[in-house]
Amino acid sequence: MRFLRRSIWFLYMLFALYTVVVYALCYWLPTNHWIAGFLMLSFPIVLVSQFFFLGFWLVLRPRWAVVPALLVLASLPFLDRTYKFRTEKEGTSTPRTPALKIVNYNVSSFFLHNNNELVTEKVLEWLSDVDPDVICFQEFANRKQEGRQSVIDQLKKAGYPYHAIMNNPDEESSSYITGVVTFSKYPILSKQDTLFSNMNGMLQTDIQWQGSRMRIINVHMYSMTLKLNKLASQKEYVGVKRETQGTIRRMKRGFVERNEEVEILESWVEDSDHPVIVCGDFNETPYGYVYGRMRRHLSNAFENRGNGFGFSYNNLPYFIRIDHQFYSNDKLDLQEFNTLRKVPYSDHYPLVGSYSLTPRE
Repeated sequence: MRFLRRSIWFLYMLFALYTVVVYALCYWLPTNHWIAGFLMLSFPIVLVSQFFFLGFWLVLRPRWAVVPALLVLASLPFLDRTYKFRTEKEGTSTPRTPALKIVNYNVSSFFLHNNNELVTEKVLEWLSDVDPDVICFQEFANRKQEGRQSVIDQLKKAGYPYHAIMNNPDEESSSYITGVVTFSKYPILSKQDTLFSNMNGMLQTDIQWQGSRMRIINVHMYSMTLKLNKLASQKEYVGVKRETQGTIRRMKRGFVERNEEVEILESWVEDSDHPVIVCGDFNETPYGYVYGRMRRHLSNAFENRGNGFGFSYNNLPYFIRIDHQFYSNDKLDLQEFNTLRKVPYSDHYPLVGSYSLTPRE
């Protein structure tokens, strides 16, 4: 029994060392190597495991529980990234006016090949109720012809006369416009965009609001494309192995691509003299390299006024937050922020944030 207990302790200490490495990567971001990406992604599993070992050693060998207890305490700096407690007063407070309300929503092409018109109609009805000032779509889809089936045309009639579309040369011969699109009730003064691949890219628009120039950066970074439904449906070992290897390859490439994409995003943020709001589908969890890099420049809306876990992905594995809003906390005050998990029209949930200009002293 003693030998078994010491063997478990030895294995646990190796895991404790692994935990320290994961914490260090998430906190200091010393490297953007894809291996680090996998390690950082394991942070929630590591933390839950440390809670388990805390109880395990308290029962089996109380004095050994000091190590997992210290490691649980060391995770506290990541609490804001993970879960937010919001009081009733905070959740129901009326935002100060004027406030700029921004929605970012990956609409999954309005399920282009599956009841496209019906889903589009539902999304437009929902937007009418929310009444945002700026809408940042990712995986937007629109028929090029004018008329009832044109989402752009319908949004113009709904009070969004200004819009900007990420340029995609590959779609010149297509009957659809797809990708990153921003709609605004207020004049768009300038536009800048960059295409990463397919529908992924970034779109920067400067709008005129309350006599100030506001910079909105609409982001859709390299997709995770996990296809976990396909993996879970496999019945044979060969199929499980094939899908697992494919998932790991896609994740590896995602880490590499997004690490390059965040370099461009950072340069856009650093070049701005105006208040900046960066929002969209980052395909990155709150413990990843890209998220950590953005936190060095901007505040995260969920961390300041979120509620619960804020999971934003409406598909397997469900329990991840990969859609985000970041903002200039020295120039903007965040009035309200919500992840709307009751809006079921995509494989993502929309985020809604309201921002006001910080009063000048």
